[in-house]
Amino acid sequence: MRMTDEKDQSQVLCANNPVKVANGNDANDGSLLETKVYKKRWLILCLFILYTGMSTFQWAQYCIITNIVTRYYGVSSLAVDWTSMAFMAYYVIFIIPATYMVDRWGLRWSNIIACGITCLGSWIKVLSVSPDRFYVTFIGQSLVAIVQTVVLMIPGRLAAQWFDSNQVSTATSFSVLGNQMGVALSFLVTPIIVKNHKNLDDIGAGLSYLFWSVAIIVTVLFLLIIILFEDDPKIPPSKTRALQKLNVMGVEESFLEPIKRLFKNKSYLLLCNSYGLGIGVLNVVGTLLNQIYLAHFENGEEDAGRIGLAMLLAGMLGSVCFGVFVDRTHMYKQTTVSVYFLALCGQILFSASIYLEIKWMVYLSAIFLGFFMVGYYALGYEMCAEYTYPEQEGITGGILNVSNNLYGMVLVLIMGRLMEEYGDVPVHVGLCITLLVGAISTALTKDVQRRQDAKRTAHYTGVDQSDRTSEQCDEREKV
Repeated sequence: MRMTDEKDQSQVLCANNPVKVANGNDANDGSLLETKVYKKRWLILCLFILYTGMSTFQWAQYCIITNIVTRYYGVSSLAVDWTSMAFMAYYVIFIIPATYMVDRWGLRWSNIIACGITCLGSWIKVLSVSPDRFYVTFIGQSLVAIVQTVVLMIPGRLAAQWFDSNQVSTATSFSVLGNQMGVALSFLVTPIIVKNHKNLDDIGAGLSYLFWSVAIIVTVLFLLIIILFEDDPKIPPSKTRALQKLNVMGVEESFLEPIKRLFKNKSYLLLCNSYGLGIGVLNVVGTLLNQIYLAHFENGEEDAGRIGLAMLLAGMLGSVCFGVFVDRTHMYKQTTVSVYFLALCGQILFSASIYLEIKWMVYLSAIFLGFFMVGYYALGYEMCAEYTYPEQEGITGGILNVSNNLYGMVLVLIMGRLMEEYGDVPVHVGLCITLLVGAISTALTKDVQRRQDAKRTAHYTGVDQSDRTSEQCDEREKV
């Protein structure tokens, strides 16, 4: 078990004095740190996974058939790329109001609103099946993309509010599985339903079937969210969550105060950049996969979809494996550095396989790349929680995702332009260099575990030590 010095423990315990007085009750009251794990947590998690999966399903459904969509709607490949980049752009634009909504309205209403908007956007796309209605399909896609602002900041918060400390990383990994599952299904299903027919009417029929299917499924999920989804359990599932709630109860502060503290957290800022670069590369691969693969394999739309599927399925397995591993070992930094480096190796292997035009090797390297690059997605949330505890996961995760969406949007624009002008080779080189920079940044981060330190301290000292802790915090604040 990693030892922490007195200063680090004091930072964890003194952050906003979480164990001082809350609503007039002394923290020595054992009920304030009472914990209970509810069975319904798995239902809440499953509902979130399903509806977020149908949201991210729509992120990739145009890009994985870029050549078909450009023919049908008569638009450029850049316009199709924007159906993916919209998810990144709207996230940056709406992050502040979405964070405020999740923080003030809680999980239940945030998810009801998010799923409702996804449902509306899905039905608007049903009306866009005509070669002259690309603007209609983009409106529907934009509504679905806006929802991603809420979806991406919830996994860490949902896990913290419903799951025990020993299951938080695992629950976060499963939450992220919703995103990965949706993209994986889109990679597989979309090229099968929408084929590159010579007749545009046949392409339109495929698109119509796809849009109707998605809209009906999302509508059913929306009704289930309204009926079954709950906000916060009555009793916290862990002592770290109980301390975090006491912190919120005991301190009144403005919405900007935690953001100011986060921007003074050097480890967190370094993580934002390294995480942004890594997930930014993943966004590029997902957006340009169709174009990169077809540059070497003619009529390979379905193959490109299957390669994307293999990559995401391997990543889903990786997310769970890494989540369970860090839950049991708490080796956060060591795991993150290793996974990032192996993702770089996977990208190099994937690039070489496509350039050499060895199909079986492309599949194999995609599985290897997906296992580590997509698996890193959930690890980033856990590193974020460790660096920033006891701050609210909605705020910390929201800012973390701003970085990966900004990096992703910039990288897609740059790599897309390179693809048009010079082919796929400069794209592969650029992605490998980006991951190398991200791996070095990850290695430079400190091994900070504030959440684990709080858990160990609460277990060691007990609630009856809270008064002495508060006095120590007051003394340090005076110093």
